[in-house]
Amino acid sequence: MIITLLSDFGYQDNFIAVAKGVLLQELPVARLIDLNHEVEPFHLLQCSYLLKSAYANFPAGTIHLSLFDIMHRNPAALLVTKVDEQYIITADNGLLPLTFDGTLGTVYMLEKTVTTYLEWLHLAAGFIAKLERSNYHLGNLPTVEPKVHPSQLQAVVKDNAIECQVIHIDRYENVVINITRDKFEALRMGRKFRIQIVRDTVTRISNDYSDVPVSDKLCLFNSAGYMEIAINQGKASSLLGLRLHNERQLIYQNIKIEFL
Repeated sequence: MIITLLSDFGYQDNFIAVAKGVLLQELPVARLIDLNHEVEPFHLLQCSYLLKSAYANFPAGTIHLSLFDIMHRNPAALLVTKVDEQYIITADNGLLPLTFDGTLGTVYMLEKTVTTYLEWLHLAAGFIAKLERSNYHLGNLPTVEPKVHPSQLQAVVKDNAIECQVIHIDRYENVVINITRDKFEALRMGRKFRIQIVRDTVTRISNDYSDVPVSDKLCLFNSAGYMEIAINQGKASSLLGLRLHNERQLIYQNIKIEFL
């Protein structure tokens, strides 16, 4: 059994080790794979992007366990759904409807709720063990409509333009925004465009970072299908002044794409 772990725990504390210890008590032969533990604390958009861009690369039957914002509600519930022959387990914090918008199937909920993070971990570990013993059958669980988080930001379409937000900045400071290739092409309809990035403008989509000279800016669609703003061998986030979107900011930092 493969179980991936996704969280905003970071590596300063022992939360990740505790989570793995609890899981291994119930599932001693499980293969635990760290998807990412450096999600910005409580940043739902970034967590959603990291899950959505990774899960499809795993084999059928993989269980993706999100430990992000477990205590969003107290008492906390455990939700599970099946997507593309894989299982997603999370708290009721808005992650499922945001990540699988328009494609989310039936969501099931364990009847038991808990009041601490550690109790939720034990609940999840016990449930995964039962899921394996039942040959991954979910039919006996009650269904539920998951919480829709009020900050579930999608790219905003206005007339002939799209306003996008930064949802992830990778180790190389490439900046990912919340527009996919499919949505971009559907709205573009073959037209020319310009992408306004602070005081800079990009008017074409590159296939690779090396399509432009060193230190030049570019836009491309990454392997997950999302638009990425980058600088060839440079740090786009720092040099262009782009930061991860934060709903608590008084002024949002939007990337505007105009169709001409």
